[in-house]
Amino acid sequence: MKTKALHFSLLIISLFFLSFSDPYSIKRISDKDFRYEFYTTSKTIKPQSNKIYYWFKGGIIHNSQSGISGELINDKFVKMYLSNQLAEQGFFKKGLKVGSWKTWYQNGMIETTQKWSNGVKSGNFYRYNENGELIEKGKYKNNKKNGAWIDFIKKDTITYKNGSVFVKKIKLYKEEKAKEKAKEKAKEKEENKLEKVSKSDGKTNFFKRLFNKKETKNKAND
Repeated sequence: MKTKALHFSLLIISLFFLSFSDPYSIKRISDKDFRYEFYTTSKTIKPQSNKIYYWFKGGIIHNSQSGISGELINDKFVKMYLSNQLAEQGFFKKGLKVGSWKTWYQNGMIETTQKWSNGVKSGNFYRYNENGELIEKGKYKNNKKNGAWIDFIKKDTITYKNGSVFVKKIKLYKEEKAKEKAKEKAKEKEENKLEKVSKSDGKTNFFKRLFNKKETKNKAND
């Protein structure tokens, strides 16, 4: 009876601690430039192809494509300068970046903001200078630049489609049409030139024949 009571008590205590225990374990590490605070999880997953996973092992944060070999980084991630000023902040879900990620300059001004979805860049991207002025903006789709990207320093806009520079077909059509028109004009000009030369040669030959006839007639009369 006492044994059963003891087992029951141990079970209650175990359930109590399990109910209040954190399923993740927090890590705090540093290197010569930054300090890091993040959580990890020991949950196992099947890595997806072409996804970059972040994991922790041997006191170091690692990242690898389509594979893991340690505890997955999970939930809130904070990277700080040695002055404790924020350098980078975002969230992970089972080793993959998700949601809004931000980076900061050492003076505390935001450098970049980027949206992530299941480990893939997806959505708006903004870059600022150290004074907080917007210097670049654009969008990502499936990890690739897509749509209009504006460089406010160069005062230039480049349009991308699936990561490649995109030029609208209508522009190509106009350019080719202009080239064809120029070729036609050049051809027409050349034909007119040849026609004029031909007419000129015809007149010359006519007068030559006429002159020769007159000369022959004069000789005959002599």
